[in-house]
Amino acid sequence: MGQQIKGERVDAAVRQRLLAAALDSFTRKGYAATSVREVVAAAGVTKPVLYYYFGSKEGIYLELMNDTYALFAKRLDLLAACQGSVRERLIAFCTGCFDGFVEHVQVVRLIYSIYFGPSQGAPPFPYEEPFDRMLAILAGFVRDGIAAGELVAVDEKDATWAIISCLNTVMEEQLCHTPPRIDRQGLVRILNLILNGFSQGVKP
Repeated sequence: MGQQIKGERVDAAVRQRLLAAALDSFTRKGYAATSVREVVAAAGVTKPVLYYYFGSKEGIYLELMNDTYALFAKRLDLLAACQGSVRERLIAFCTGCFDGFVEHVQVVRLIYSIYFGPSQGAPPFPYEEPFDRMLAILAGFVRDGIAAGELVAVDEKDATWAIISCLNTVMEEQLCHTPPRIDRQGLVRILNLILNGFSQGVKP
């Protein structure tokens, strides 16, 4: 059963409303300009409910980050285990990352605003962890491709950076332009161009 806080029933739906309201306000106004009062008003609850779940504005921000990063970590685990040729695995990995980016584009926009802009007093968070993991997974795919003879003996780091640069550019286009000038299919086309250059005559 839900617990009671000053007459309000606390349940999962209330918690999700608070997270959605906080994300909307943080994204539109910025972290520093968002108040607890605005978040609870948008969620239709009182301050004690937010404090019960998250403790503070900092707490709800960190919950948003932790939830998003946990979801992406699970996605990376699944994508890292993809089967098939190295080309197939690389493309499945990159398109899977792209899909996760688009699915959570609102929170990604918030992350970018904090990471690349003023901190706005937001609590510290290890923002770079997913990118570092993506680099490591892609580097592993490249090593596998070279060892299997599917890719020429290119520099592993250079090849990895070429692939992730393509992926990042296409993902960030989804943030910067409406409608985006390149989409998921465009990502696949460019990846195939890159991989053609790394392959020994293997056609996509």
